[in-house]
Amino acid sequence: MFEAISHPLRVEILKKLAERPMRFSELKRELGVRSSGRLDYHLKKLEGLIAVDGEGRYCLTRDGYAALQAIEAIGRYGWQKRAYVLNLIAYVVANAYGALSNLGLWLWTVLPLSTAWLAFYTYWMARKRRALRW
Repeated sequence: MFEAISHPLRVEILKKLAERPMRFSELKRELGVRSSGRLDYHLKKLEGLIAVDGEGRYCLTRDGYAALQAIEAIGRYGWQKRAYVLNLIAYVVANAYGALSNLGLWLWTVLPLSTAWLAFYTYWMARKRRALRW
């Protein structure tokens, strides 16, 4: 499934078909694709995620809807995981710098505050936002 949804045009195909079933020519026009061969190639890559109904229109299968939900979830939570990783990196760098430059200040100020922040941020991301499901 990941190979099928790895191309932006295929993702757009899934989004268009989620709106309504479409014939080949209509889908080609809606997507702005000039080459029929190019569209046909990408439709073949989506095998199992799309199907052709009795009227010759392309439509999403149940797996197609699931793939589209996965794409939307990745888009919604991807930035939050990157932000969490950046917070972890900032935590390590700030504590390493603080410990090396002024041990007393680091031990009594930087370490407790940064650890409290990271604990709160981890809780917020995992429980409240449900964004840390690796």
